[in-house]
Amino acid sequence: MKNFWNAGNYSQFLDARSRPVKDLLSAIPENFNPQCVYDLGCGPGNSTILLKKRWSNARIIGVDSSNDMLKKAKTDYPDLQFEYGDISHFCSNEKIDCIFANASLQWCNDHPILIEKLSNLLNPNGFLAVQIPNNFHMPAHQSVIKILSDNSEWKSLLKNLRYSELVKPLYDPLTYYDIFSNAHLKSIQVWQTEYFVEMNTHDDIFNWGKGTGLQPILSEMDENQQKIFHEKFIKTITPKFPIQKNNKILLPFMRIFMVGVK
Repeated sequence: MKNFWNAGNYSQFLDARSRPVKDLLSAIPENFNPQCVYDLGCGPGNSTILLKKRWSNARIIGVDSSNDMLKKAKTDYPDLQFEYGDISHFCSNEKIDCIFANASLQWCNDHPILIEKLSNLLNPNGFLAVQIPNNFHMPAHQSVIKILSDNSEWKSLLKNLRYSELVKPLYDPLTYYDIFSNAHLKSIQVWQTEYFVEMNTHDDIFNWGKGTGLQPILSEMDENQQKIFHEKFIKTITPKFPIQKNNKILLPFMRIFMVGVK
C-alpha cells in the first residue's frame, strides 16, 4: 500500500470507523485469552486500543504501512506497540493467537492465498478476524468513477481507484465462507452489515472519503485540481443523498465480517 494516508483526515470520523471494530471483536468469545495478538492495518491505533482493553494482559502489536498513521498511533497510545509493515506480505517468526484485520485487507490482492497464509500463522484454537468494506458499488464510489471518467485529464487516475467500474457488490459472504474453510479454519462466522453513518452536510461525505478511498486520487492532484474535484463531487452526490427530516444526511456503508478458529 502506498504511503499516502493522512491520519488527521482518517480520524475525523473515528467513532463511526470504530463501530465495526467493536462488532468484529464481539464475535470472539469472552473466554478467549490470547497471549499474542496482531492488528493488521492498525491505522491511528483506534482498533489496537480496543484490543488492548479487551485483552489487557496480551502482547498486542499494531502493524501499518503508513508512517503518518503510525506516528499518530504512537503519540496517542505510547504504551502500545506499533510496527511498520506491509500487511500483504505479513509474516511472523512466532505463532499468533489472534490476527485482527479491520478494514485493511481490501487493499491486498489474492485473498484466498493471503487468508490461508494468515491462518497458517495461528496457534491451534487461534482466531482470524477480518472486516472488509463492501461498498464499491454504492453511490459515493460510483460518483468518483463518473467524475474521473468524464474528465480527460483525470481519467488516468482511475487506475488508482481500487475496484473501479463496479456496479454490484464486490465481495460475497458465501465466497468468503469457502475461503475461510479452505484455509482450514472452523467455527466460521460470516455476516454482512449495512451501517448508516450520520453526516451533517454533503461535504462530510467528501471528508469521509478523503480519509480513506479518495486518498489515492487526491494525493496525485494539485491544490486547484483538488478544489475542482471537490466541487464536482458535491454536485454529483447531492441528489443521491437526500436530507432527512432532522436535516442530517445518512451515508450507507456495507461491510462483511469473517471470524474463524484454527
